[in-house]
Amino acid sequence: MDCPSDNAAPLSTVARDICPFPNYNPSPLFVNMLSINSSAHLRNHYTAVQSSLTPKQLEDFTQGLRSTFGREGKVTFGGVGVVALSLAVLFDTLAKQARGEWVSESEPIPGLFYKDLRGYYPPHVYTVSKYLRLVPHIANNPTRMREETARYIKQLTIDDQSLDNLGENHTAPITEDITILNSILVKWFTSSLKLHLLRIKNATADELVMSTGRLPAVIIFNLNCNAEAADKEFLAEVKKSDSHIQETFRRYMSNIGKTYLLQVAELEWVNAIFDLSCAIGNMDDLLIAQRQDFDLKANALKNGQNTL
Repeated sequence: MDCPSDNAAPLSTVARDICPFPNYNPSPLFVNMLSINSSAHLRNHYTAVQSSLTPKQLEDFTQGLRSTFGREGKVTFGGVGVVALSLAVLFDTLAKQARGEWVSESEPIPGLFYKDLRGYYPPHVYTVSKYLRLVPHIANNPTRMREETARYIKQLTIDDQSLDNLGENHTAPITEDITILNSILVKWFTSSLKLHLLRIKNATADELVMSTGRLPAVIIFNLNCNAEAADKEFLAEVKKSDSHIQETFRRYMSNIGKTYLLQVAELEWVNAIFDLSCAIGNMDDLLIAQRQDFDLKANALKNGQNTL
């Protein structure tokens, strides 16, 4: 799927050195595991995680997989969608534990969603994290998977209403850049969750109801600096930069009553949404094309240490 976005990345690099606004690019793990090429991405991630471990750590890592899936190591629909994402999260978790790192079982999954400066996450993020941690333990039980997936779809709808209520009571920053991006990620995840339920039921794409939503008219960007003062430094750096950066500036920046720093942040934010939808692809195609299981044993490194 070829759908490149207009890219102002050179400007973002210059601007972020002056004003450290958030990185809006979505987690590669999130994008890759929910895309049409999820099975290949999962195999690559599995290999990379195993390769990063010492022989002793790899032995502990493999024991963790064995305790969860048994010696056969087959995961139903493990190569696609939300199950692939849950396996990728599990691999990272087991690897951290094998290295002696502490891993929270209740906080949002690290790196999967955006974290604002206050550390705030919308309620959906906690729900998605709980689901992903649960999946490896029920993936090979079709009845449990069907029941829990349906239950979590309902819970995410409840979370939507909860977030709206928090916004109405001015107790949640629902129109801020990071919160909106998290909500968009969750809507993509919810659609993938519905796809997974259709796979379990062996249903068709005709039964898919997409998660939709509208962006607020005004989005608040927290640039973590005095944007007007930073603009002067930004312009000075652009003038000293190479012709490519200067041409990018002329192409994207305008005198529209907004600071250049804000324009750069907004452009990167919009491109992140576009790149996410482009990378994940069409939901109908995802359902038709992908129904692969994942074989942990067949994809394990052949070094004698981790044969399940």
